[in-house]
Amino acid sequence: MQRVHLICFLMLGLAMPSAHAQLAHQLFEIVITKHGESCTGIAKAQAIGTSTEGDSLVAVVCSNGGNHVVRLHKNNAVSYLSSCATLASETGLRCFAPR
Repeated sequence: MQRVHLICFLMLGLAMPSAHAQLAHQLFEIVITKHGESCTGIAKAQAIGTSTEGDSLVAVVCSNGGNHVVRLHKNNAVSYLSSCATLASETGLRCFAPR
């Protein structure tokens, strides 16, 4: 049940400008930076789908440039998946499709 709460908390953080959103953004920034990418602040984040393993995928735009995808695992772990460019070239999926 705790896993569901964390995922709901992170997804809620994407939808609402609040302390929850700030915490989710900080977590995404840490994951991206630990992967070796530069990310100083999050300009935009949005859920983009689910992996074949059932993990949630979130597209993230860093304030200093760079578009990335992070994975919210079913076991509550958060990890770096790829850049948005790599996701698009390998799967054809775009992080932020034009409307």
